[in-house]
Amino acid sequence: MTGSYIDPGEQISARWLTDVLRQSGVLPQGEVISFEQRDTGAFNSQTHRLVLRYSSEAPPTAPGHVVIKRNAHQDGFDEVTFYNCVAQLPDHPNVTIPCYAAARDKDSGDSYLLFEDLSETHAPPVTRDQQIGIVEGVPSQQAIEQVVDTLARLHAYWWEHPLLATNTFEVGYWSRNRERFEQYHQRRQRSWRNLLANNPDWIPGDVRELYESVLQALPAHWERYLEPRFRAGTQITLVHGDAYFANYLTPKNDASGPTYLLDWQSPSFDLGAYDLANLCAAFWTSEQRQQDQREQRILRRYLAGLHSHGVNHYSWDDLLLDYRHGLVFWLLMPVQDGSDGSQRSYWWPKMQCLVTAFREWDCRELLGIAP
Repeated sequence: MTGSYIDPGEQISARWLTDVLRQSGVLPQGEVISFEQRDTGAFNSQTHRLVLRYSSEAPPTAPGHVVIKRNAHQDGFDEVTFYNCVAQLPDHPNVTIPCYAAARDKDSGDSYLLFEDLSETHAPPVTRDQQIGIVEGVPSQQAIEQVVDTLARLHAYWWEHPLLATNTFEVGYWSRNRERFEQYHQRRQRSWRNLLANNPDWIPGDVRELYESVLQALPAHWERYLEPRFRAGTQITLVHGDAYFANYLTPKNDASGPTYLLDWQSPSFDLGAYDLANLCAAFWTSEQRQQDQREQRILRRYLAGLHSHGVNHYSWDDLLLDYRHGLVFWLLMPVQDGSDGSQRSYWWPKMQCLVTAFREWDCRELLGIAP
């Protein structure tokens, strides 16, 4: 994957597709003469599936189906950076969708990514609607294992990676230093006040008390646990930031093959268990997490995956502590969702799931909040 930004204009064209595929190296001769555009149903970007027709000079290896993802206002810049970075890492695990092109324009803020279309062989283990609807949000056991193995391979590869010391990706979204933490803390406090103002009679008193206690205790939590961790740069990895099941593609029909993690719009170096907390607690009830010890088995499988891929000096107790840190972080996410305008039907079930997980994992004790 190589090349610079080629402006697609308002609408992509066969000429533009030819230029981008030629630049990527997958279309050394011939040209795209026409294409059919199909909607993918993506909710947060202009994402379309394209069926391509080529001139007779095109090689038979030229992709017949691709997926294009376009963003504006710099929303896709981090994802472009991620795919261009991965393309320069020949030993990177096969956990990301093959990408033909990833480019951005600093002046306009526009960006695009062109992917291999995997819709014939792969599908999300649950859809986004199933995920946020919660009732049908638990995938098959096979899909869970494929997802957890993929996440462990990814985190193991990036564990204390040399790029941590560069500016390639953000380090510690909210916890890398005091200035960043204080900005984050103030933003979450504003969001909480805004959420209460917009929903004065909705949030139960015990939930209000919990959130106000957490916000009050957060500075000491950062000071005790996270500030030393990020100062030392230990046990840090690249996290996806939104790694719930609907953002994976697993093989269809119980077939073998890689599982992919998509939508890399907010990669950062942080605690790997943040992705686990998102996966297990944001959209699962207590019953779903505890059925057949599902949550515990996920955590143990993930840790075994880290160890098998070379992560040393990271114990079961280390993981459990980090998972609780992750629950603290994710507990405040529905507050931001609601403050930013998400529908109550989205943020309130998510909040209920996370509040329950927070309580069951005794995160009040972690934060030093009295029972």
